[in-house]
Amino acid sequence: MKGVSRLLIISVIISFLFLPSHFTSASSLSSFSTPLDSEAYVVVDANSGEKLIGKNADMVMYPASITKIVTAIMAIETLDLDETVTISEEAVNADGTRVYLLEDEEVTVQQLLYGLMVSSGNDAAIALAEHMAGSVEAFSKDMNEFVKKHVGTSSTHFTNPHGLFNDEHVTTASDMAKISAYAMKNTSFRDLVATESYEWIGEGWETTLYNHHPLLRQLETVIGIKNGYVEKSGFTLVTAAEKDGTELIIVTLNSATSNLGMRDTERLLDYSFKHYETQWVSFEDSLITPGFIYPEKIGVTTFKNEPISYDVSNNGFLRIYGSGNRLLGLNSLDPLEIESKETLEKETLSSERGKLATFLSFDWVFVTGFLFV
Repeated sequence: MKGVSRLLIISVIISFLFLPSHFTSASSLSSFSTPLDSEAYVVVDANSGEKLIGKNADMVMYPASITKIVTAIMAIETLDLDETVTISEEAVNADGTRVYLLEDEEVTVQQLLYGLMVSSGNDAAIALAEHMAGSVEAFSKDMNEFVKKHVGTSSTHFTNPHGLFNDEHVTTASDMAKISAYAMKNTSFRDLVATESYEWIGEGWETTLYNHHPLLRQLETVIGIKNGYVEKSGFTLVTAAEKDGTELIIVTLNSATSNLGMRDTERLLDYSFKHYETQWVSFEDSLITPGFIYPEKIGVTTFKNEPISYDVSNNGFLRIYGSGNRLLGLNSLDPLEIESKETLEKETLSSERGKLATFLSFDWVFVTGFLFV
């Protein structure tokens, strides 16, 4: 029995060590009960990563053009925005929505990004993919590696940069929320998806592009991101919204119509902004346990106006509490670099050795050898 008890204790400790860096129990207490049309949806606090509301959030589904969120953030992180891209025949012949690029036309990355995210151009998606990886196939592999390594997705697999239907081109509402929260941390991406219109001047087409997101020009709180549609995916919509310092990501998948997806998003936004907020925990020197590395601040999801507090154990566990000592967050803090401590100790020891050698007027090698014994 003692062995079993020890194993149980070890298991509990390991479970705590591998918990996400931030978590809250606010969502488990959600009273949201409004029936929605979308087959799957999720609301996530962009700063804490907390899921507030969801239904079928981990169900594998087809994303359609919200795929372009990944193509855009990869291009922004990889390329110079003033870089020139030469358009291929494959890009020109893209199916679906296009910005009517011409073969051998030279277009900047910046302009292609507007064509991609404001007008949802599939030809722009292919042009960027080929420029980054040489081919759509190679870029698709890069996309999958990117979202797993940098975002931490679990059920997403892409076969193209634009979202046109493929049986193996899948994601979940949860994964798309993670991807979107990651992308929205990039200033260039935020500016791009907040663009309501763009004057497109190309060799084959001159026009004003208007952002396809149905809520961007309707709600002051909405700051992006992307909509999508193919027959087998239904209408898909990813929305970022900000109010009073709280930023939310809402994903709705497989809505029967664009209006229904938009209505679902509005209802989720209204409820979430009414009941939840992001609060930031910063650390005062007088209240922290020394010997650990502290972040500048940590965002946690709380109920509206909920009081919060924190403590730090001697072994470096940071716990953040809401009202009634409800655990909002648990972090395992990193200790100060041991290497730095050792370096400091060695420098101090070396200094003391020098002082001793000078004081005794002994041969330096002898004194050094004596001190090591």
